[in-house]
Amino acid sequence: MAWRKMTGMARTFSPSEAVVRGVLRGRGAFKVRYPKHGHHVEADLSKQVLALINGRNVERIYHISSGKPSTPTVLGSFKVYRKSPGTNSHGMVHSSYFIGGYAIHGYASVPAYAASHGCLRVPIPNAWSIYTWVRMGDIVDVYP
Repeated sequence: MAWRKMTGMARTFSPSEAVVRGVLRGRGAFKVRYPKHGHHVEADLSKQVLALINGRNVERIYHISSGKPSTPTVLGSFKVYRKSPGTNSHGMVHSSYFIGGYAIHGYASVPAYAASHGCLRVPIPNAWSIYTWVRMGDIVDVYP
């Protein structure tokens, strides 16, 4: 799904030969905006994707669902200040908080469009790998 979002393809979850060919050809690359932030996260809300980045190197890209229009995700540069493993009472899984109650976290529903209450939702199967990659104090850049 993240690759489909990066290339402007239909936002469907079904694989296709075109997707496999495009991935193998290196298409759909994420363009790092803040390489000087070192080990950090960038969330591109226009594409609804999140990237884990080391300097100029994109390590992983994930499909996300950010805040819906009535509860938008905050924009700017923030630092991870709290990490909470497991599932909380709101169904948030392996949360990395970056400002107030906003976090990168796993959730049962991660549609291809903005639908959260402001957080950066990721599919539950991806939540642990993101949680363990993100460190306390890492910058989270969120942009439109």
